Amino acid sequence: MTKSKISSKVVRARSLVIYELEQLINYVHTIESELEPDQAIVLTAYILSDLPKLFQQNPSLVDQVKGIAANLKLKRHHPLN
Repeated sequence: MTKSKISSKVVRARSLVIYELEQLINYVHTIESELEPDQAIVLTAYILSDLPKLFQQNPSLVDQVKGIAANLKLKRHHPLN
C-alpha cells in the first residue's frame, strides 16, 4: 500500500482544527478550573461526542453550518472573492 501525499491545504486545515481544539480545552478548563489537564481533555472529548445531538436539537445551528459550507464552496469556485 502506498502512502498518498497530503495536500498543504489539508495540513493547514488540520493545524487549524488542532488550534481550535486546544482553545476549546482551555475554555472547558476555565469552566472547572480544578480539573487536571487530562481531565479537561476528557471532558472536551465528551462534549465533542455530544455535538451531533446538539445539532439535531438545534436546527438553526445546522443552518449556520450549511451557510458557512456554502461560503467555503463559493470561495473554492471564486478564489478572488
